[in-house]
Amino acid sequence: MQHNLRLAGHRFDLRPAYIDDAAFILGLRRDPELSRFLHPTSPRLQDQIDWMVAYEARAGDYYFIVEDQADGTPVGAVGLYDVVDRAGEWGRWLISPGVLAAVESALLIYRLGFEALDLREVYCRTLAGNRQVLSFHDSMGAERRRTLSAYAHLADGDHDAVEHVVTREAWPTLRPRLERLAQRVAGVRLV
Repeated sequence: MQHNLRLAGHRFDLRPAYIDDAAFILGLRRDPELSRFLHPTSPRLQDQIDWMVAYEARAGDYYFIVEDQADGTPVGAVGLYDVVDRAGEWGRWLISPGVLAAVESALLIYRLGFEALDLREVYCRTLAGNRQVLSFHDSMGAERRRTLSAYAHLADGDHDAVEHVVTREAWPTLRPRLERLAQRVAGVRLV
């Protein structure tokens, strides 16, 4: 969905993803380290451009590029989509290897959902084998709502997914924890 939402963090910002970002996004999706838990991605840039054009026409779909504030370098992508009845799913979360933008980009996506869009819940679905991301959601306090059997059909077979949820009621408790961690990672002095 075409939008003009921007969110500023301590070290990283979210800005709308544009068709001009297709090559960067394709690079992330084709990175062997990042793509282990993704549906296969076509190597053709035109296919990514076509996906971006279709994305811009979808309502309730907010896609962002994660940028380093220091110089505006894109370092990742993240989205909040399928926004219906004040609930939305976040995902499409890919951060360039070695860049410490994961915590802050998650914080910013939750801020988007609860503070900018006034959602009642934000949920995510992570393949059960992606232990690192599951651990992140567990440690930040997201509630495990359910397991979705055979959720994703990848080249090596079917994969279950774990759905985590953060509700509007839980957000005031979870935000300070994420905020402190994002500040620490960004090198902001804590007072």
